[in-house]
Amino acid sequence: MPQPTRSFRTLSLFTALSLASALAGRALPPEPPPPSAVPLGDPRIAKASERLLAFQAERRIPGLSVAVGHCGQLLWAEAFGLADLEAKSPMTVDTVLPLGSTSKVLTSLALGQLVETGALDLDTPIQTYVPYFPKKDHPITARQLAGHLAGLRDYDMSRGEYANTRSFRSIEEAVGVFRDDPLQFVPGTKYSYSAYNFVLLSAAIEGASGRDFLSFVGQRITKPLGLSKTKPNRQPLEMPGLATAYVSGFFGIPTRAGAIDVSNKWAAGGFVSTPSEMVRLGNAVLAGQVVSPKTFELLTTPQKLANGSDSGAGYGLGWRSGKKSLPRLGREVRVVHHGGVANGAMSFFVLIPELDLVVSLQGNLTFEPFVDFAEAAYAVADLFANSP
Repeated sequence: MPQPTRSFRTLSLFTALSLASALAGRALPPEPPPPSAVPLGDPRIAKASERLLAFQAERRIPGLSVAVGHCGQLLWAEAFGLADLEAKSPMTVDTVLPLGSTSKVLTSLALGQLVETGALDLDTPIQTYVPYFPKKDHPITARQLAGHLAGLRDYDMSRGEYANTRSFRSIEEAVGVFRDDPLQFVPGTKYSYSAYNFVLLSAAIEGASGRDFLSFVGQRITKPLGLSKTKPNRQPLEMPGLATAYVSGFFGIPTRAGAIDVSNKWAAGGFVSTPSEMVRLGNAVLAGQVVSPKTFELLTTPQKLANGSDSGAGYGLGWRSGKKSLPRLGREVRVVHHGGVANGAMSFFVLIPELDLVVSLQGNLTFEPFVDFAEAAYAVADLFANSP
């Protein structure tokens, strides 16, 4: 097994204040001394590395990358294994990986910003913002779309909609794939996870903002936070630093994944990033620098069905939320998170608000069950839950 590539970085308080000032237009105070990173010999790092290396070996994952943030700092970032098996190129903390459905948190934050400014009403019929989407037997709202309660169908696998190779020129063109299909159920009466909810939601974001969806996310979220590696996955075009993607084949042997085009689902699963940048995003979210704490609570509170019952999914508006027991901490904590399975990559992004803790884990292999990948990220969170 190749030796891990390690990198330690901090997000200084001054950087955090700069981001907040850029968003709020306030003057900055003098720069304070930067905080210290986790010491190189910190036992939490050794234990987390050991846990991830064992997990990587067990599941035959070519490469893993992880980052941990606490109170606005990037405490630890490390990469293990290979970004490309054939070329034997190492996975580094700067290696870019597909986020898959974790991309939905970016869409959720864009939605939250529009709700805050009053540009988008969560409960008005979606045609208010997407006039080219035909009316159905029942009205659909942005709130229902963001919670997978709208009744839209998911990918038709037999028509190659998941393993898409067609390049879509616009979100309107992508919506055309399902725009004329009937609803699967009355909106609000059932939870059914579907990428097309977020494709249509991104069309509403365009209509409410008057801007292209990808440009809106870039200008309002990734650019202000300096997330230069968090961007649309434009494969098969050149993507510098992008890891090679693999799927688990016979006997778990990694097999190179075929190329797909994700222009049919930017908002649902079309972005790439690094764990370090995702932690920077998570730190900023917990600091109230992307959306207000009130809006973040709105986005992360699980929705109820129309009859007031619990859907059982723990899904809010682009985030899952629930309780998680952390053994070393000795109690349950509220966690907000999202995971992603891309074509040959997996990601898990979790925020623990009461601990001001963020963990992002990414790898370049798709395997089942996904819960094993999420549990590896939680094991890291548990080690850092008592961060001073």
